[in-house]
Amino acid sequence: MASSSNDPFLIAGLISRSQQGLLTADEQNELDAWIAASDKNRQLWTEVNNPDIQQQNVSAMARFDETAALERFLSNKPATSNIRRMQVLHMWKWAAAVFVLAIGVSGYFLLTHNAQNGDRFGGKTARNEILPGKNGAILTLADGTQMVLDSLGEGKIATQNGTQISLKNNELKYDASAATDEAALNTITTPKGRQYHVILPDGTEVWLNAASSIQYPVAFKGKERRVKISGEIYFEVAARSWQPFVVETDQMKLEVLGTSFDVNTYNNEKTIRTTLLTGAVKITPLPGSTYAPKPQVLIPGQTGILSRPETSKGATLSITETPDADNIIAWKNGLFIFDGMDLYSVMRQLERWYNIDVQYVGKPENIIFKGKMHRNTNLSNVLKVLETMDVNYELKGNVLYVR
Repeated sequence: MASSSNDPFLIAGLISRSQQGLLTADEQNELDAWIAASDKNRQLWTEVNNPDIQQQNVSAMARFDETAALERFLSNKPATSNIRRMQVLHMWKWAAAVFVLAIGVSGYFLLTHNAQNGDRFGGKTARNEILPGKNGAILTLADGTQMVLDSLGEGKIATQNGTQISLKNNELKYDASAATDEAALNTITTPKGRQYHVILPDGTEVWLNAASSIQYPVAFKGKERRVKISGEIYFEVAARSWQPFVVETDQMKLEVLGTSFDVNTYNNEKTIRTTLLTGAVKITPLPGSTYAPKPQVLIPGQTGILSRPETSKGATLSITETPDADNIIAWKNGLFIFDGMDLYSVMRQLERWYNIDVQYVGKPENIIFKGKMHRNTNLSNVLKVLETMDVNYELKGNVLYVR
């Protein structure tokens, strides 16, 4: 079926549904016909599927003053009541948020379509720009020496009890082939605004989110491999059936053989969440002052949720199904995925990644978010999106006041 549609909203919707795998056969035919209709359409289709250009889309849409644009549009229409006018404006702001957060590709198409037709929209310029986080960490050696990894050149940077430590492509690697039996512990710490990838001496790969840490030996000897963590960390554990891998937090331990999983143990979150992608993990809560739940084993696609002990109650451990487990580790792949998150959860993520302090004035409405954004987006662009969702804020230096 040939498409003769010039409606950018219709085409944007088809592109968005295509990326989500939701197109019907008729819709796919219509989209294919639109793509084939012109070189310009084919170019747009290629660009909206390019992650780098999608990021430019987010930035551009964040600068788009949708309310002013709609006011100009309404000024050319018959007069309506002020009440109706405000209702339309409110609906438009929500629609803009959906385009940026949930259907970013549509926003790109609409912006490009309007630009090609000579329509320009103004936007406000941020007075103080806060850049997104980046790769970087602090390595603390067994003797207490600290090394800022993102300021070092590539090559060997230290030797610990026969184990050589080197940097390559901004990743930390260990060669324990000549390691002695003497124990030596290293610690990797990511401040706010940093994340890092390290390959442990056994080949296990570890990704640290912002404000996280992991302590581990420079060579794994004995009957088990034991590490201690804080913050949020994603593991891809090297398989060693004879040497189980044990992860300790302040309130639990995880026992695995070869598996991939994410652990979120930030102190300012209400629960400790362990999400399993492959393999198997046994969660054992550490004994509390009142009550310790029984250990439980996760299978892929499940999340173990350990509550923090209250004054009069002990901790609880529950297991939930997590069909979108890949979303949990989106941070590792450079994305924020806000599906189902409330305002306060989103703000905690922004605090850690942009190294800001969020303070609440009064009791802001607890909006539920949906959608995704690239983590390499400047804070001002993220705030523009929040503004379209009626989040009132003021940024002063590194403090974000939310009302």
